[in-house]
Amino acid sequence: MKALLLALILPLSALAGDVASPDTSGTDVTPEPSVSSNLKLSYEFDGETSFVGKARTNFGAGDTGGVSELQTDERLIVSPQAGDGPLYRFGLAYQSYNFGFSKAAPLPDILQAGNLILDADFTIFNSVLIQLEADPGFYGDGRDTGFRDFNVPFTIGGSYITGADLQWVGGVSLDFDRQIPVIPAIGLRWAVNDNWVIDAILPTPRLEYDWSKELTLYLGGDFDDGTYRVDHGLGVALGRPRLSNAVVEYDEIRLGAGVNWKATKVFTFEIEGGYLPYREFDFHRADTHFSNDDGALYGRVSLNTQF
Repeated sequence: MKALLLALILPLSALAGDVASPDTSGTDVTPEPSVSSNLKLSYEFDGETSFVGKARTNFGAGDTGGVSELQTDERLIVSPQAGDGPLYRFGLAYQSYNFGFSKAAPLPDILQAGNLILDADFTIFNSVLIQLEADPGFYGDGRDTGFRDFNVPFTIGGSYITGADLQWVGGVSLDFDRQIPVIPAIGLRWAVNDNWVIDAILPTPRLEYDWSKELTLYLGGDFDDGTYRVDHGLGVALGRPRLSNAVVEYDEIRLGAGVNWKATKVFTFEIEGGYLPYREFDFHRADTHFSNDDGALYGRVSLNTQF
């Protein structure tokens, strides 16, 4: 992991350095600006963790049990941009869901993804921003990781700025391991006035209130969806061999309130709490799914750094 991170960062850092130029002393020639002088680099790290209490879940055949969750998400991104050209984003991401069960269940106790982030943002017609992102990586349950766990979810998005206070957003998400491989979405971000903002953009729509320049309060949701390849032994001991080596689509919805604090120009902290009303493990190719019968409370903390 460290070697891959250095491979991403070091070549870009080298490009940002000063390029040696020939000695022009004694001449009246104005040196041409170096290519690297127009290159801008920014770095970003996002880290978050959350805990969801036990939600009663239907395991099938009238069997139920409590399922809790510890979730972590980490992303490190390097963003180079030459002049006013496209903004590229290269990074590493890791996400995991660790589940706790009150009894034996035909479910994976962990779902995790380790992937690259390959992204390009560019502007056309001065008011339309286009974003292309691919996330190639391994999506599984941490056991017998191999080529079958490899997947490349892809997103195509665009935004149109109609004024200083309104931005329309649309996009398409592609994941061919999903039951519905192509999912379109549309939303908007509207600054109603100096304090209120409606950020109706999936997967984290919010109603925001700017208490101050540093502090924002919000109500919102988090709609999470991902696909993972599970271990070949899942469900066998419980009489469900169809789940062996299957693809599971994991979906959950959270509704909550939080505080976003811009502590400095570099560090932003966020704390959130609320309720998880919906969670589903959908083994759609095996025609089997498990969902919760009731919800549970959750709490989340996160840190963002940009420099």
